[in-house]
Amino acid sequence: MSNEVEMNFIDFHCHLDYKDFEGQRKKIIDECFSSGFSRIVTVADPYEKGSHERTLEILEYNNNISCMTAAHPHNADQYTSEIEKKIFKFLENKRAIAVGEAGLDFHYNLSTPENQLKVFKRQINIAREVKMPLLIHSREAEKEILRTLEQMEFNLPVIFHCYTGNMKDAKEILERGYYISISGIVTFKKSDYLREIVKILPINRIFYETDSPYLSPEPFRGKLNTPLRAKIVAEKIAGIKNISIKELNKAVNRNFNSIMNL
Repeated sequence: MSNEVEMNFIDFHCHLDYKDFEGQRKKIIDECFSSGFSRIVTVADPYEKGSHERTLEILEYNNNISCMTAAHPHNADQYTSEIEKKIFKFLENKRAIAVGEAGLDFHYNLSTPENQLKVFKRQINIAREVKMPLLIHSREAEKEILRTLEQMEFNLPVIFHCYTGNMKDAKEILERGYYISISGIVTFKKSDYLREIVKILPINRIFYETDSPYLSPEPFRGKLNTPLRAKIVAEKIAGIKNISIKELNKAVNRNFNSIMNL
């Protein structure tokens, strides 16, 4: 077996259920696991018709795919008891590893800040109830999220996905023992600030992801992203931190197993 196939890449956050992948979903999954992936984590959306069902089909297709679900802040205005029931039911799946993505988005404000905060607090309580880590979506809202987590005394693992916040907030996230997941944004020309944050990230607190079908890394920016491009993100992080891909992936797999063994 070649060294490449032993690299154990993880795409910690993608959306394989999205219709962008229709007709090529299984091919992409097969390519990932034949070229050195150990795990893919796909996110299901309780608001999107058919998302949970498609995700269950994906899990059935490959045993090395994990999943999560939660109420996204964009849809907080539409939160109902039925949505919550769907979340709880989906999280009963043995391959569900976290409640996510949940949080606050004060960049787009597609739902009112008040409803976002209310629904976020509910997701925190769901994570506590099912005893699962919490995966955070945050846009221009890191301070409010950190304040809310502290107020609610949430003490299970927390992962900030697709981190785009500043250095000060990143340091507070790390001081609390939380994790930070880095996306293909780290390869963008104007992302020097994010590369500086990667430099200070301890490898025992790091994940990487594609957030595909979005955020394709350079040199594929603007094109359909797939979990395969997690390799490009990993290579960029390893280069910034001056470590080998093997060392990075060993740490990321260890981090994954750590949050799994609650």
